[in-house]
Amino acid sequence: MLSRLSQKEFAGQIAAKSSHLFSRLGALPEKYPHILEPKLRGRGLIAGLGLKNASQCNELVGLARNEGVFLLTAGSNAIRLIPSLNIEESEIDLAVDTLDICLSRLA
Repeated sequence: MLSRLSQKEFAGQIAAKSSHLFSRLGALPEKYPHILEPKLRGRGLIAGLGLKNASQCNELVGLARNEGVFLLTAGSNAIRLIPSLNIEESEIDLAVDTLDICLSRLA
């Protein structure tokens, strides 16, 4: 596994997936400025979104879990996504679309 991680091609794929994830997530604070903090957190495939109302974190995690997307709370007012390294872009899209739907239910 470590030899695979050090391959330039694999590292490039991770960078592309990370860019796609952050691009997709970046639209959510603009769409839900009353729920989400404007700045994304994280690096690589670890991404976080801050919520303005900390009491909504657990509710959002529960809504997403019911839809098949596993989120974690991070601190008192953030959620974190930590997808596997072999995630496909279509799976990133599905997760972010699901998160979008869950955020709309909080609104």
